[in-house]
Amino acid sequence: MRFAEVLLRLGCNLVGWMVIYSHCIWLAVIPQIVCGPEGDELYRLSLGFSPVAIGAALLLGLAHKLPSVVGYLKWLALPLIILVPLAVIPILSALETTTFGSMGFCESIAATGWQRAWAPIQAVTLMIIAAASILFVAKRN
Repeated sequence: MRFAEVLLRLGCNLVGWMVIYSHCIWLAVIPQIVCGPEGDELYRLSLGFSPVAIGAALLLGLAHKLPSVVGYLKWLALPLIILVPLAVIPILSALETTTFGSMGFCESIAATGWQRAWAPIQAVTLMIIAAASILFVAKRN
């Protein structure tokens, strides 16, 4: 394996973890944001960032051709033990109020289509992230 390929695989793995962390942190911070004139902007940003987070989760497996380094990279999954439960809280809240209750995120008006779809999309994104992380940690070389 050439040096450039090693750097590419390591870089993809590290960037994947950073994108996953940032997505989970955004989801965890959403309940702390005060609703104002642009209160649902973070919801829209996290919705648009979901495909990027899914792509980043799929990048994690690229480092498995580096068996001596994968052991060092596996510890990067540990922060998700804290981040994923914090990210689930706003998703469950949005499922209850917006998806099933048809209320907007910040306003007491009817939810729009993207607002109703936000929680299911985020739930699927978090499941893909969790599955990719578990597969990365559990895979043996």
